[in-house]
Parts: sequence; structure tokens; C-alpha cells
Amino acid sequence: MKEVSIIIPAVKWEPFAKQCVTICASLFPQSVIILVLDDETPLNVSVKNLNVMYGQRGTISRKRNVAVKAAQTEFVAFIDSDAFPHKDWLGSALETLKTNKHVGMVGGPNISPLAQEEERNLVGMATKSWLVAGKWNFYKSEKSTAQFCDNLPSCNLVLRKQLFEELSGMNEDLEVGEDTDFCARMIASGHGVFFNSKAIVYHYDREIAAYFRQRMVRGAGVYELLAGSSAQKKNIYTYLLLQPVSILLFWLSFPLGFWWQPWFYVVAIIGALYVLLILVEAFKHSAIMKHLPIVSALILAGNILPGVGFILKAFGLLPTLHSFYRNDKH
Repeated sequence: MKEVSIIIPAVKWEPFAKQCVTICASLFPQSVIILVLDDETPLNVSVKNLNVMYGQRGTISRKRNVAVKAAQTEFVAFIDSDAFPHKDWLGSALETLKTNKHVGMVGGPNISPLAQEEERNLVGMATKSWLVAGKWNFYKSEKSTAQFCDNLPSCNLVLRKQLFEELSGMNEDLEVGEDTDFCARMIASGHGVFFNSKAIVYHYDREIAAYFRQRMVRGAGVYELLAGSSAQKKNIYTYLLLQPVSILLFWLSFPLGFWWQPWFYVVAIIGALYVLLILVEAFKHSAIMKHLPIVSALILAGNILPGVGFILKAFGLLPTLHSFYRNDKH
């Protein structure tokens, strides 16, 4: 795979990043690995095909843009530092890019690793629900059908370097949601975004506290997309991402019942249906019955917290998202 540079943005050299680099180097010894770090301390590692870029602070978009500029290959592949690839990852993605001229970018499933702590496994179960992942929950399963789609996460993307540069790279002003914006611009330019179910990476789920932060930041990212000039504003589905805000405001409207009593009944009926839906989703994705309560709570939090993040960001009450949500806080 000497025609591909593997780009890994990270904050510092920690166990997840080390595993990612080691596995990439083992599976794809001909590919150059570009590790982009905030840290300025030189690494004492002996990976033959590793190129480390130190002191590259800023958004994850900036790190990817800097790495692509340094790459000298026809293709570039993005993977997160807390993930690692399947052996067929690059081969499957390149096959699609080379055989289908309508495809501009390929991604694939990001699957929870088997060997991770139970807390992370519980979060992984919750994130399979469409109440958390939305219509894009198909990328959480390797059994999903290969398809063109309107968005894929940047923890698993492969494309031609030239096309990345033609689109002016990723938006460095976006602290989150940069992949959503990039996919929208890719499609607007006439190139397809393709989900290849064989291009698999294994992505560690977050611990519960980090998951809560992640969901809040997701909501803040939706606010940034809608308040800014992102091409994603032209996608009607972006506005459906306001559902967490709507449901949060609905729950907060409960006191209206003190002025108009029938509102109590409206809240009770809709609330019961909402809870039932969460329980059905939790039952569907829980590995065993004892997981049902916590998975239910995680799905509830995953659905509500983006609304909290959206509102806090709208009123300027969230800190800089880059400091609040870093990829070394798992």
C-alpha cells in the first residue's frame, strides 16, 4: 500500500495511539504513517515508516490538513488515534475508489473492539441505537449494506489527496462536525461518499463520563454548523438533528401544566411513549438482560445531552470545545 499515507491525529503518545501506529505499521508496512501530535517531546520509537509531526496544536481539521500537505502519495487515509484497522481496510477502500469513478471518498464501519472494558462496551451498545447515532447507525455494523450516503465519520475515510486539496481540506474553524461539513462539500462538488462494509476499523468506545461530554459537544457542533456557513446547512437532515433540542424543551415545558392542566396529560402520554421507545432500543442492543437499565440510561443521555450542548453553545456557556472535548480524554 505504498500509494497511501495513513494519517493519525492525536494529542499525545499514549497507549491507544501507540496501538494504532503499531497495528497500521504491521498491516501496511509500505504505507507512510503520519502521526500529528500536540506534544513537542520527541518520541523514542522505532517504526520504520512513521513520520511524526510535533507541536501541531489546533483543531483536528488543522492536523489533518497539515498531514495531507506533507503526504507524498496519491491517496490519504484517515483513522483516529483511539482506533485500529482491519487487515482489509485499505485494500477494500482502494478497490472501490479505483473501480467506481463516481466515488470521491470511501469509509466503512467503525466497530467496538472485543477487548475493551465493560464500561466502554455498555457505551458501545447505546451508540448502536438510532436514538443516539441517528440514521447513520448503519456504520456501527459490518453487516450493513454497501451504499452511497451523505455522511461518514472521519475516523475511517480514504480518498485521493488531489481531491482533498481541491476541496480546500477540512474546515479548520469547526471544532467538531468537520467530517459532516467535508462530506457535504464532497457531495456538492459532484463526488459520491461511499460506505464499504469491508473497510473496517475498530474504534474504542468512550468511558461514560467522556461519552456524556461527547454527546454535549455533538449538540454544540450542530449549533456551529447551523450558525456558520457549512455546506451541511443545505441538507434537510441537519435540521432533524434539532430533535434533542426539541425533546429537551418539551420536558422543560412541564410547568405549563400549572396554568393549563391538560398539558400534564400531553407530557405524560408522550413521555410514556418516549420511555417505551428507549426501552425497546435498549433491549435490542443490550448483550444480556442485566445491561438493560444502564444501556437505557445511556441511550436517554445520548439523546438528550446534544440538546443541552446546543443550548449552552447558543448562549456562549460552553468552553472552547477543543479544550472540553479532546481525543486523549477517553
